[in-house]
Amino acid sequence: MNRPLGVTLVAIVAWLNGFFQTIGAIFVVIGGLLITPVALIGWLSLAIGIITLVVGVGLWKGNPTARTVAIIVFSITIILGIVSLFSGEGFWSVLAGSFLSIVGLILLSTQNARRYFAR
Repeated sequence: MNRPLGVTLVAIVAWLNGFFQTIGAIFVVIGGLLITPVALIGWLSLAIGIITLVVGVGLWKGNPTARTVAIIVFSITIILGIVSLFSGEGFWSVLAGSFLSIVGLILLSTQNARRYFAR
């Protein structure tokens, strides 16, 4: 079965989400002087960003485990975005990261995507 367009898009969304999350987390960690509570959220966000980049490769290749991990990571990213609003992160940054995660979740939930990963 050929990779559905939605799966291709979600792999790209995962790469974009992972890239932006990783870059943003680096700034949070540096700005939080490496060991403050804000920086700890940044370190967690950095780890999730890197995992998201790796998961994007798995999605591209049709790995069902990557789909499961992507759903978990996208959900955690949305939750972290909401939490980071209370620790001073900018609204637009959180909105951009959450938007990509929401799009990813929707694309992974389509019937074609579920069928592709179930093969």
